[in-house]
Amino acid sequence: MGSRFWNERHTARFSPRRHRKTRPKTFKTEEGAKKWAHAQGITKYKLVNLRSPHASTQKIRVVASPVQKL
Repeated sequence: MGSRFWNERHTARFSPRRHRKTRPKTFKTEEGAKKWAHAQGITKYKLVNLRSPHASTQKIRVVASPVQKL
């Protein structure tokens, strides 16, 4: 008889085959992206649409501008 504790709760957490990189946060609207950037304290950034310009929906990512040292 198998253990439900191991099968249901821990297979994805401890699976040796699943090494997934964390992905950047994306947004559906520019307003949501700007609000998130302001909440994170990011002042210099640009918004990049990851989808085609002809697509009916958008997928927007906030790209922080590098800080220039004087």
